Amino acid sequence: MKLKLRLIKDGKDKNRYCGPSVISALTSLTTGEAARLIRLQSNGRVTRVMGTHSGQVVRALKACNIQTKYFSKPGLRYHTYRRPGSTLAAWLKATKEDRTEGRVFLIVAGNHWQLVSGRRYTCGRIRDIVSIRDKRVKRRARVSDVWELVSDNVTKPDLDVSKPKDPNAAARSKAYRLAKKIGAELDTQFIRTYGDVWVYPPSSIKDEDDPYGEHNVYEWSEAVEMLETYQRMLNK
Repeated sequence: MKLKLRLIKDGKDKNRYCGPSVISALTSLTTGEAARLIRLQSNGRVTRVMGTHSGQVVRALKACNIQTKYFSKPGLRYHTYRRPGSTLAAWLKATKEDRTEGRVFLIVAGNHWQLVSGRRYTCGRIRDIVSIRDKRVKRRARVSDVWELVSDNVTKPDLDVSKPKDPNAAARSKAYRLAKKIGAELDTQFIRTYGDVWVYPPSSIKDEDDPYGEHNVYEWSEAVEMLETYQRMLNK
C-alpha cells in the first residue's frame, strides 16, 4: 500500500485523540486499532491512549513499515520550553519547495499531531483531508518537531490489534431477549459488591412462588439460567 494521506477511520472503539488519528490517516488501521497498537507496544505501561509522545507514534508507524526521518531546514526554529519556534504558517512557507508530490510530513505544532503532504492537510481535530489554507488549520501554532515519513509499502503490524471479542456478549444478548419476551427486568446499575446483574421475575410470578431468594448474579450465564427458569414457570 502506497504511503499517502487517507481519511481517518473510526471503528466502534474509536479514539478521538490526535496520535491514533494520524496513524489511521497513514495506514489501514482504525483509530481504535491504532490506539491498541500503542498500548500493546507499551507492554502494559499504557492503559488509555490520550496524549502521545513522539516515541509512541514513531514506534507505531515503524510497526506499519513507515520509517521516520527527522526533518530540519536552515532558518526554521523548533519550539522548546526555552524559546518560541517558527509558526506552522512560517514552516509551510519555508518548505514550499520541499513539499513535492508524494512527500509526507508528520508535524507537532501546538502540542498537536498533524500531517501535511503537498498542499493537503489532516489531523485528529479536523478529521478530513483539507487544504493547508483551510481556516480550521491552526497556522499560528508553534512547530516543535517534524519528521518526513517514508515507506515503499505500508503494511499492517504483526501484533493483533483487532478488538477483542467480549466473552459475555452472547449470554448478555440472550438475557435481554429472554427478559423482554417474558416480561422480566434486568438491572446492571448496582455496584460490584452486590453483583453485576439483578434479575427480577415477571409480575405474574408471586414472591412466594419465586425459587430465587437472591436476585443478583455475577455472570450473564447465571442471569440466563434464572430467566429460563422463569420462562418454564410461565409455560406450565
